[in-house]
Amino acid sequence: MTPAAGKTLEFYARQAAWSGAYHGQVTKRHRARAAWVRGLVGAPPKRALELGAGGGQDAIALAEQGYDVVAVEQVPALVHHAHTLLQQHPQAAACVRFLTADFYRVALPSAAFDVVYYWDGFGVGSDAAQRALLRRIRDWLTPAGLALIEVYTPWHAAKSVGVRQRVGRAVRTYDFDAAACRWIDRWQHTTSGVTVQQSLRCYSPADLRLLLEGTGLVLAQVYPQGMMDYARGRYILSAPLTQAMTYVALLKPVAPRSA
Repeated sequence: MTPAAGKTLEFYARQAAWSGAYHGQVTKRHRARAAWVRGLVGAPPKRALELGAGGGQDAIALAEQGYDVVAVEQVPALVHHAHTLLQQHPQAAACVRFLTADFYRVALPSAAFDVVYYWDGFGVGSDAAQRALLRRIRDWLTPAGLALIEVYTPWHAAKSVGVRQRVGRAVRTYDFDAAACRWIDRWQHTTSGVTVQQSLRCYSPADLRLLLEGTGLVLAQVYPQGMMDYARGRYILSAPLTQAMTYVALLKPVAPRSA
């Protein structure tokens, strides 16, 4: 079971076009995250797979660290930007390959990657869809590989209800479905009035452990990330887990049982 590809593609394509958030340069933030990944994965040569690569900034930053990176992104305009950006970073060009594809369906070799990472997007679709993706990730990892998945927390999503923000050429409004534990993200274009919406399933670490059962992956570590201060309209880079908007889950393959 996978999310509805058409609706997901429309949402991310319009969000990217209206906000402009994914069309920027490789920044200190991207390079800091790449250095953090290196600290967890170890020094290259290693192979990395990025799911939902956006404008390619994180993939390029990791390639600058010396990793071979395959980056999958379904929005053609963002892949085009990534290729344009890559021309400005020739030292990374030989180490990155961008694929225009849906990572729920893309064909990639088994046991080929030392790290698979997915920032900002886990939770689209049902629990069954997340499990299907997690099984794919397990198949793509080497036996000693690891996955880094950014997961949204339900407590931060719940406090965002009713918040409205102007983002580029759109107004973004948040809601939260407490019964389904889903964060609702609605965008309306300020001129045309066109509206797109998605919802993301939020998982506490305890929920994530239940989700991982039967996927071949186990939760090894939780790294809390930042939080949004909605009253002041600013993002705080570091927060405790009890306040964090997201955490990065470090997942490892379950060791095979000995005969």
